[in-house]
Amino acid sequence: MSAIASADPAAQETFLREERKRYFTFMNLAFLMTALTGIELVLIYLPFPSQTIIYFTLIFLSLIKFVGVIFWFMHLLWDKAFLTIVFLFGMVIASGTIAALLLLFSEGYVDPAMGIYEAD
Repeated sequence: MSAIASADPAAQETFLREERKRYFTFMNLAFLMTALTGIELVLIYLPFPSQTIIYFTLIFLSLIKFVGVIFWFMHLLWDKAFLTIVFLFGMVIASGTIAALLLLFSEGYVDPAMGIYEAD
């Protein structure tokens, strides 16, 4: 028998109220992320004079969604601070690796005579 089933009705009501609150928080966050994804899709097709504005806006919106996912859906908000630090440290290492690879394989650092940029 679970602790909630054997508890008094006041404890059950408190438990249900907290679960309902958490459910609506998750649903609201999911709706927010859906709206942000819709905004991203619309931004891709709008004719802006500068592509830089679009890139930075898309990166910013993606970061908002990323933070929402890792802190709410991955439950890092309720974990110990050490686990959050370990996760973020891994993200910093992964971001550095991606940045280094993008710089390493950018067009300025690759010999065009190798033929990897030629069309088939």
